Amino acid sequence: MTNITIPAADAEGSKTLGYAAGILMLVCAPAGVILSYIDRGKASPLLASHYSYLIGTFWKGLLFLAISFVLTFLVIGIFASFATSIWYLIRCIKSLVYLHRGEGIAKPSTWLI
Repeated sequence: MTNITIPAADAEGSKTLGYAAGILMLVCAPAGVILSYIDRGKASPLLASHYSYLIGTFWKGLLFLAISFVLTFLVIGIFASFATSIWYLIRCIKSLVYLHRGEGIAKPSTWLI
């Protein structure tokens, strides 16, 4: 069996990719919310429910992250930010799955998943 080592340049490249993904998320999420606000009024009821759900996900996620940041000084914020990230990811995936099935979001204004 051969040992595979990762050269230092590749490790640095993966860090750079991680930072790029984070910056991209900061740019794409607000752009998506702006487009959702623009298109929600003229969309079908199915798409309007998804737009409302994603707009709510963005703003509630931002609120949760702000609270998590404040609580970071009490250490619990680290866990809260991790939970917020998981919550955000689940809601985005749920919306994609429902959209793929051709189903609307039953309660777009819910705070839960």
